[in-house]
Amino acid sequence: MPDNRQPRNRQPRIRSGNEPRSAPAMEPDGRGAWAHSRAALDRLEKLLRCSRCTNILREPVCLGGCEHIFCSNCVSDCIGTGCPVCYTPAWIQDLKINRQLDSMIQLCSKLRNLLHDNELSGVKACLRRKVCEQEEKYEIPEGPRRSRLNREQLLPKLFDGCYFYLWGTFKHHPKDNLIKLVTAGGGQILSRKPKPDSDVTQTINTVAYHARPDSDQRFCTQYIIYEALCNYHPERVRQGKVWKAPSSWFIDCVMSFELLPLDS
Repeated sequence: MPDNRQPRNRQPRIRSGNEPRSAPAMEPDGRGAWAHSRAALDRLEKLLRCSRCTNILREPVCLGGCEHIFCSNCVSDCIGTGCPVCYTPAWIQDLKINRQLDSMIQLCSKLRNLLHDNELSGVKACLRRKVCEQEEKYEIPEGPRRSRLNREQLLPKLFDGCYFYLWGTFKHHPKDNLIKLVTAGGGQILSRKPKPDSDVTQTINTVAYHARPDSDQRFCTQYIIYEALCNYHPERVRQGKVWKAPSSWFIDCVMSFELLPLDS
């Protein structure tokens, strides 16, 4: 009888369809792996674009009626009318803030900085040279760099001399998080809404150090912060030292480490 037994050193065959795909070949210096990672990130970012402005989503919100996703600023003028893509009626109660998607977008941004194909990629430089490079040479410019230099030079904190009153309810930016950012930036939280016509309010003798020097905003030290997606907005306030501003403006200031100009 023929011997049908397999030799002991033969590996068992894997059924077709279950065999794992081989990993993409990497170049000796790791450039192939970086290229594959960048391509995968590009594909992911295409799925994270606003249905209206086509840019990467910023503070993403979903319309409950049709589930199209937009930047919060792109859809604010459509509430009460309809979706700008499919014209399904859109109401304030249909807006759903997608915090998980927002976290994913922030993570993609960090990955983009790490995988950037130029000399500013600090992780790439460390891997190639196999030594720890100076972080300052590869840091993200603008906001992060301004923040580091500000601390090294012992200059006033971002919100030094500024007071903030958090008006109404906050869903996209939780109030507790905003309070922590104000405190970390050297600002103070007001328990009562400031009155622009109050003599006490207008005689507070402080100047916002991080506002642009050629702007009248440097004299504004009290802000009424509200969330743009709430049902009711406070009346427009821009009088002397008291201005009204959306919470998205506050977050942009933190990211850029600067008191940014407010629209008139």
